[in-house]
Amino acid sequence: MSKKKFFVSSIISLLLLLAGLIYTVSKYINEKYVIDEILYYITNGANGTSEGLLGYWISENVVRFSIVMLVLFVPILLSFYINKTIEFRVLKKNVRFTFLPKTNRFRFLYSGMMVLLSIVMGFFLLGADQYIKRTFENSTFIEEHYVDGRNIAITFPEEKRNLIVIYLESMENTFIDKESGGGWNYTVIPELKNLALENLNFSDSDKIGGAYPVSNTGWTVAAMVATTSGIPLKIPIERNSYTTSDNFLEGAYTLGDILKKEGYNLKLMVGSDANFGGRTNYFKNHGDYEIYDYYSAIEEGKMTEEDKVWWGFDDTDLFTWAKNEVVELAADEEPFNFTLLTVNTHFPDGYLEEIADQQYETQYENVHALSSKQVNDFISWIKEQEFYENTTIVLLGDHLSMQDPAYYDGKIDPEYNRTIYNTFINSVAEPINAKNRLFSSLDMYPTILASMGVEVEGNRLGLGTNLFSAERTLVEQFGLNYVDAELSKNSHFYNQTILDDDYFELIKQAE
Repeated sequence: MSKKKFFVSSIISLLLLLAGLIYTVSKYINEKYVIDEILYYITNGANGTSEGLLGYWISENVVRFSIVMLVLFVPILLSFYINKTIEFRVLKKNVRFTFLPKTNRFRFLYSGMMVLLSIVMGFFLLGADQYIKRTFENSTFIEEHYVDGRNIAITFPEEKRNLIVIYLESMENTFIDKESGGGWNYTVIPELKNLALENLNFSDSDKIGGAYPVSNTGWTVAAMVATTSGIPLKIPIERNSYTTSDNFLEGAYTLGDILKKEGYNLKLMVGSDANFGGRTNYFKNHGDYEIYDYYSAIEEGKMTEEDKVWWGFDDTDLFTWAKNEVVELAADEEPFNFTLLTVNTHFPDGYLEEIADQQYETQYENVHALSSKQVNDFISWIKEQEFYENTTIVLLGDHLSMQDPAYYDGKIDPEYNRTIYNTFINSVAEPINAKNRLFSSLDMYPTILASMGVEVEGNRLGLGTNLFSAERTLVEQFGLNYVDAELSKNSHFYNQTILDDDYFELIKQAE
């Protein structure tokens, strides 16, 4: 083959590879994520992502990509063997049409068209059209319903209670048996089920239930923001270094800000890189939390970089080392807030530790079963400590699982509403009605404070409503679909008040 032919063939192949890659990636993202989350990580960085997750993405798409490439290359291959010319008359003129002409011009034109077609298909598969529409469509919903905690009375009891918040990665109620309110034929997470039954669980039904997801709260950092500030995580994509800024959601008034003002010692512990998704900046900027993560464990000599598994260190180590952190916090005279985030149950399929029993057919079930036991053991340990009497524990799923939807096919009723897990333990408040409520992660912000005996004027904070009260949530007032749609739109108020004007001045100066 001459150099010229090799060059031409290479360009055509690269164009088709590009077309196949664009379509395959777009299709996969369409099935797994929402465009808001993808843009958030693209523009703000995804350092700290599990290496295993990248391998999974590749393995998940190898077959699909191969099929797409085979289909794309068929016309090119046929053009070497088929060169049929069709002649017909149109308006008394002879017209000749060559089907799959044996020319590089045709192959270039075809491969270029495939790239353009894949871009167009990707545009719609990713929902970019709807995203752009929402971006230019301003909503006043947040402005009309946002309650700034700095402008209302927030009254703590004379004896301030400690607060332990445990975020359970991707934990939803689906793995609980149907008779108890879940979606499974049997219970995969019996300990979490019993904790919900024996303590306080806010539910969308008269059984075990939970929160419904709404726009821009459906991934970990967004969920942590929603449950501690009552607002969705909406970062304008042109602000592409936002989470590396000290001004992360500068205008928000959060749980961390309130507790810090009241003299609490605050600590966040995660088994991964805390910088991932801007978590460090959020918790440092709002409450000045002490951060313990994967790198902290290495610095303390508890592990080495070679010991890294999954996202960092597994949940067995997380709960073991968390005990030391809690004991240290409890030794001080000041009240404390210890926030913990598990990671084993992250999609895809979770991280199965060697100690896990393999009693179920799928790895994802076995991972959840171990997580349920680990959480229960940690709660049992806390109950044995002297500080427990004056401590409220909140268990929250951060968001619905991102596991492949096909995983649930045939396992749950298509009409079943998947909801996010929650349980409040040792709460000093009693709810007027904890069942048959419609609520979202946004409502956890004032509800967590109320569980500690804190009185919130008007029972509303951010966009959240205190579920211990009789006050209706925004979802109950306006409907889930309406609230979700409004939160997905652009908000001038959010950009100017929550993100803070000072930030935009910094951007202008940097430019």
